[in-house]
Amino acid sequence: MVKARRMAGAGPRAGLLKGRLEELLGVLPAEARDALHGMWRREMVAEGRVLAEEGAVPARVGFLVSGMLGMVKRLPDGRRHIIGLLVPGDMYGFPPEGRPGYRLEALAASQVMSCGRAGFEALLAGAPQAEQRFIANMLDELDAAREWMLLLGGQKVTQRLAGLLLILARGASRGSGGALNLRLALRRAELAQYLGTRPETLSRAFRDLESRGLVRRNDPYDLDILDLAGLAGACGQDIALARRGRGTEEAGASSGRRMPDHP
Repeated sequence: MVKARRMAGAGPRAGLLKGRLEELLGVLPAEARDALHGMWRREMVAEGRVLAEEGAVPARVGFLVSGMLGMVKRLPDGRRHIIGLLVPGDMYGFPPEGRPGYRLEALAASQVMSCGRAGFEALLAGAPQAEQRFIANMLDELDAAREWMLLLGGQKVTQRLAGLLLILARGASRGSGGALNLRLALRRAELAQYLGTRPETLSRAFRDLESRGLVRRNDPYDLDILDLAGLAGACGQDIALARRGRGTEEAGASSGRRMPDHP
């Protein structure tokens, strides 16, 4: 059963999200900003729940607080094809074409903050001076689709895994030692499926990244990113580490340089 409560929060994910909300809401007049603050609600979303159906205008817009949302295409034979991932801090509900050509569903138990689309758009319509600037910051689903295409372009599983970890790093928190800590929301078999490989091959890719000193696995679902710039090089693709001025800066804006191939 979905729980809902007024916007509140604690912890690193909430801090990341609060910063982005303040950045976006700052372009609105004070009256509209106060009204929008009162509209947001936080809710827990069960794994597998569909937040927006393919071809339908999303009824709600929101931000992902924790967990992972997938942009999923259902193929005629029943298989699911991931075309993009949304991570904590990303906004959803504004597909680039208005009506999404995919389902937006929770790939793991997640937490979101959302509000009704109609009320949200009405507030924007009443503040035309802010509308265009605000909308320019709401293209995370388009960015996610581009990132996923680049990620799958990696010839080696290690490259694709490094690209996935770069995407997830935007929603990561800093540990006490300064490393970026990731809590993986997906099981190993699911990660392997999404990256187009087998679990055994994925395990070897993790060991490869560990042997290079790029990551450290603490348990099957928890890891630290030790060298973000090195991870960007291992990816070998131009996956952006920041979207519209946010993200992790020390690895650079591009990971286009290639590292020597590893077996």
